Amino acid sequence: MAVVYVDEEQPLCISGDSGGGIFVWSTSFPLGQEPIKKWNEPKDWRYSGIHALASLGKYLYTGSGDKTIKVWSLLDGALSCTMNGHKSVVSTLAVCNGVLYSGSWDGTIRLWSLSDHSLLTVLEEVSMGNVYSVLSLTANQHTIVAAHENGSIKVWSNDVLMKSMQTHNGSILSICMEGKWLFTGGWDKTVSVQELMVNEFHVDAIPIGSISCGSVITALFYWQGKLFVGYADRTVKVYYYGK
Repeated sequence: MAVVYVDEEQPLCISGDSGGGIFVWSTSFPLGQEPIKKWNEPKDWRYSGIHALASLGKYLYTGSGDKTIKVWSLLDGALSCTMNGHKSVVSTLAVCNGVLYSGSWDGTIRLWSLSDHSLLTVLEEVSMGNVYSVLSLTANQHTIVAAHENGSIKVWSNDVLMKSMQTHNGSILSICMEGKWLFTGGWDKTVSVQELMVNEFHVDAIPIGSISCGSVITALFYWQGKLFVGYADRTVKVYYYGK
């Protein structure tokens, strides 16, 4: 359900599954077939699964089907703290500038202090209409971009909703941002590329192009000039921009 890379003294890969299992893998060669450490979050018969992962230092943060965010020690797998507040599945997590951002199926984004795990604020669009789940988010400095199940993207700057736009025909399952470039993909089998211009008074999103794909896009990752795209048909493709 989720995976995160931890770049510490000993680089690790951590994965979480639908049964609440958390697995720690070595990234050293030769790669082992078994995890070097594993544990399970407490079971709740109503809800289950690790839907999101994030890490900072010696701590791992998990977003769960039981509506909570849990903080674990990477040293021994001990549960350090549980953060409550979301009203549905915690579907996405991001860490930036001492803040943990959590998005949920309840349509809200919550900001938590990483120093004492207290709630800083709740971001939600005030409306009398439907609530659309937050499926993926990315944070950069004071800007948060959230992707929703209805194909819309919302941009928050300094905790203020600056822009809401419809960019996909269907749920946006993954989003990533590199500098001013914003990449999104999901059920409509299209990767959208936009240039995001943000200042304290205005946000502008300029469409740059799109990539038509043959399968649902489940994951996006930008690294060293290349865009890695994960698909529901179990393939990964790498795209690059240049001559």
